[in-house]
Amino acid sequence: MSSMGKANAALAAAVIFLLLSGGAAYLAFSRLYASEGWVHHTRDVQSTFAQFSMTMSRAARLRAEFIDSGDLSILQRQAEVVQQVRNTLSSIRQMTADNAQEQANCAKLSQLTEERIDLMNQAIELKKSGQSTLTAQAKITRDIVSTAEDSDELLQAMYDQETELLSQRQSRVRRTSTLLEVILVASFALAVGLFVVHHRLITDEVRARSRAEAAQRTISAKLLTVQDEERRKFARELHDSVGQHLAALKMAISILIRKLPPDPMLQDCIRMIDDSISETRTISHLLHPPLLDEAGLNSASRWFVEGFAERSGIDVHLDISEQLPRLTEPTELVLFRVLQESLTNVHRHSGAKRADVSLRPEGTSAVLRVKDYGRGIAPVVLEKLQEDGASGGVGLAGMKERVREIGGIIEMNSSTSGTELTVRVPALRKPSNHASLSITEHEVKQ
Repeated sequence: MSSMGKANAALAAAVIFLLLSGGAAYLAFSRLYASEGWVHHTRDVQSTFAQFSMTMSRAARLRAEFIDSGDLSILQRQAEVVQQVRNTLSSIRQMTADNAQEQANCAKLSQLTEERIDLMNQAIELKKSGQSTLTAQAKITRDIVSTAEDSDELLQAMYDQETELLSQRQSRVRRTSTLLEVILVASFALAVGLFVVHHRLITDEVRARSRAEAAQRTISAKLLTVQDEERRKFARELHDSVGQHLAALKMAISILIRKLPPDPMLQDCIRMIDDSISETRTISHLLHPPLLDEAGLNSASRWFVEGFAERSGIDVHLDISEQLPRLTEPTELVLFRVLQESLTNVHRHSGAKRADVSLRPEGTSAVLRVKDYGRGIAPVVLEKLQEDGASGGVGLAGMKERVREIGGIIEMNSSTSGTELTVRVPALRKPSNHASLSITEHEVKQ
């Protein structure tokens, strides 16, 4: 698997573990809330037990007050309290509906409660009939106390069972929460570790690509350097070899013309040789103008722009600052090649009849601007050109690579009124021991 594939796999695994840790956290909080709910429920049930016991005791006290005083108004309150006892018992039954054992205890408690209420009613009826005696009331009271003791024991058992049930539930919740916490911590730790691995893999991939791009740029720069050297060599060969042979041929034919009778074909040959010499010189200078090495960028640029305007029919306005000093040979060569490629693109693609070229110093930089007044570049194409110079062909990619190699930048702006190319490079001066020579284009040609 490639490093990028490993990085993607690590990222996917990290996301999965992160989701798992999130799920574990959700379950842990759910368990915590459930535990709190069961605690509140148990407290409510136990509180209802206490309320039942107090209400039942109140009913017993009211029964005793009536037996002692015979006040019939007490019976109304006693009946209301008895109803409260039954309502509380019904609430207990509903709150413990999920527990079969507690439901059985509720049935026993209901039976004991009804027996106790029936005994209290017997005592009340005995008092109301006027047949109440200490002996009779004492017997009923003993039965009521016995029933109350059984009820209290049953209530305590139910209370203890609720406490035990709560303890069991809390124990299960703690075990589950502990397990979920372990899963949460482990998942989060694994997710973080995998994110770190993903980051390292991505970093390694970026570094590898950066090294590859740097190596590619180095190779491109070397190729451009070799290309310039080959151009220089071909230009020299054309000038020194082919040019000299053509000059010698012209001299030989000129001698023949003087020795032979006048012949129009020989004159045509002389004209064709002159054209060949001129074309050879032009190609040689376009490949690598001698003015660039001997007189500098200013003179070479003027010569090229004048020749370009004559060949293409495009009116080119040239503005070169006299304050621009001789730059280093690599800088001047880059600017000249950019100028060549830019004007060539103007001729091929813009459809412009006019263009402006300026070369000026700005601070510590030398700035070359080439602006045409043609149809411009479509926004989509311009965006691709700015993102990736290779989209515009080898020429623009070569320009960008040349400018980048000497630490410069290249910008391109375009609209329906034309396109402007701006190149900004460090204005490194040529050493004084390589001072430029004031050689005119005419002298070089000669």
